[in-house]
Amino acid sequence: MSLRDNVRTQARAVAIGNRHAQVEPRHILFALIRALGSGAPPEVTQSRVRAILAPEGDAKEPPTISSEAEALLERIDDPKSALSLVQELAAELLSDVPEFATTEPAEEGADADPKGKSTTPGKDGKVPTRETTAAVLAELDGLIGLGQVKSAVRRLIAVQTLNAERRAAGLPEVNASNHIVFTGNPGTGKTTVARLIGRLYGTIGVVKKGHLVEATRADLVAGYVGQTALKTQEVVRKAIGGVLFIDEAYALAQDTRWDFGAEAIATLVQMMETHRDNLAVIVAGYTDEMRHFIDSNPGLRSRFTTYIDFPDYSVSELIAIFESMAARSKITLGEGVAERLRDLFTSAGGVGNFGNARYARTIFEHAYANRAARAFEDGTIERAEIEDIAVGDIPESIHHLLAEHRPIGFRARPGQGDRAVNSR
Repeated sequence: MSLRDNVRTQARAVAIGNRHAQVEPRHILFALIRALGSGAPPEVTQSRVRAILAPEGDAKEPPTISSEAEALLERIDDPKSALSLVQELAAELLSDVPEFATTEPAEEGADADPKGKSTTPGKDGKVPTRETTAAVLAELDGLIGLGQVKSAVRRLIAVQTLNAERRAAGLPEVNASNHIVFTGNPGTGKTTVARLIGRLYGTIGVVKKGHLVEATRADLVAGYVGQTALKTQEVVRKAIGGVLFIDEAYALAQDTRWDFGAEAIATLVQMMETHRDNLAVIVAGYTDEMRHFIDSNPGLRSRFTTYIDFPDYSVSELIAIFESMAARSKITLGEGVAERLRDLFTSAGGVGNFGNARYARTIFEHAYANRAARAFEDGTIERAEIEDIAVGDIPESIHHLLAEHRPIGFRARPGQGDRAVNSR
């Protein structure tokens, strides 16, 4: 796969992910940074370039490539010409975008200056720099789709930041819970967004660290009386200073006589209160089941007041996810691949165990396996056979790829165009 084709594919994926109708120079710049990797200028970071990708558009069809963007692509012959183009575009497009810090948070216990930067050298003698809220928000904006989710997270962070400013000014805070309910189907980006919220909470001081601890029912509930509380306490303690993310949290609220899930919930509520100044809890699951979970304990209802719904990805967004996987792997997609993917994603109704982005990954992995089998038919794999996926490598049907589990799949809702929604 040539460098030019790699940049073209990535630029197109970025435009689709942001629902932009055209691939423009800003998309080319973002794709160049990704393609060059460590060879890109250190001051031209993905976070800075993401800042110019906003706002998200509303295009429903795959983007066209503008004549200006096409002319830029024609100038990419090798890493040297790509680097020169990055510098030119950065000077033109990023003049008003600050150089965000993007390194990991300073270690706990390090001294910090008022701007949030550590003043204590690390083991390598260098002073670690805390990432900024703007940098993490730019990373959020760079995710494919999730427009409503991004707006909800920004609103949440704005409220928490305003409260921090009021505290600093000696004014009373307006009550705002740190805890959140995520609703939606599997594979819609909930874990990814939870990690970003943890980091955002860390940058604005809601929690001290901003790390994420993931848990499910199996991590919290024991099989014997008296052990569940201890097990839950151990998990929650690991999350203090950051975010505890409980996926499929509704599994804790089972209506059975001998189930210990209620004990886990009661312990969780108690620890949320004890560590309310340095712990955030995000619970996630299907919409109806999460309502039942929240209603299972009055302490949950009073603490979880923020709800964020994760819609399923549209067909165009799933294509963008597939293309981004290919771009990261430096694989060129042949003619007709996007059209075949559109047919697959559109006709996926009734498929069991469907998982949105996970489904796109499954299709990608099967396509790659098909390409490998085709390349190895003669017993050897040539250099030219390792860089592309052709339309013939994309599975013609999805029904044999996923095991039947539950009837989840695409079913169009009136007025939603190509938005993919689960039938559940």
